[in-house]
Amino acid sequence: MSLLFRIVVYVPVLFLVALVVVGQHHATAQETIRAAVARTVRWVVWSAMLVLTMTVLGWLFIGG
Repeated sequence: MSLLFRIVVYVPVLFLVALVVVGQHHATAQETIRAAVARTVRWVVWSAMLVLTMTVLGWLFIGG
């Protein structure tokens, strides 16, 4: 499975999860969407940092 396909599936799923999470705390659709987009971006950044960390640790301990 290609990396691009995984990203194309991963980001919308993250957005939908974020929509459910933040939808419990906001009254209007505009606030909910704005908060969901912000949370999705934050989660994508965290995911990228985690993947990068795991890759570096793999190179250090396993070799590459």
